[in-house]
Amino acid sequence: MIENVVDHIVIPPVWAVITGVSMLGVHHLAPGPLLLPARWTWVGTVPALCGFLAAVWAAWLFKRAGTPVEPWRQPTTFVAAGPYRFTRNPMYLGLASILAGFALWLGTATPWLGPPAFVWVITRRFVLREEAWLEDRFGEPYRSYKARVRRWI
Repeated sequence: MIENVVDHIVIPPVWAVITGVSMLGVHHLAPGPLLLPARWTWVGTVPALCGFLAAVWAAWLFKRAGTPVEPWRQPTTFVAAGPYRFTRNPMYLGLASILAGFALWLGTATPWLGPPAFVWVITRRFVLREEAWLEDRFGEPYRSYKARVRRWI
């Protein structure tokens, strides 16, 4: 019960912000080796922008299909178009890409702990539950989709 209440408040974008703030903190407190010189950190905008656009596109497809975007609500429609042809979780992958872009922008090694940690948390708190809901609701069409499209990339 408490977990469901927390998941209503600490939704994936909030987890992304928490991760980003943590990445900034470790960058300042224990940056580790420099991976990217300051003059090249701008390249972080590329994965961040791509991630943002993928997440917005995926959310728009949900809205257009009339299925909820909120991760605590069960899906009403199975969406397999657009970025869902390449990943089962483009909104979450978009947030992870934004975090990877942020790690590039920071330029040091320790912020790279953030994106995999984010993926792990999101998988455990949201993705596994959502996949179970989709399988229960849509059955074989979802199982077939799951067999041909990866969870992340």
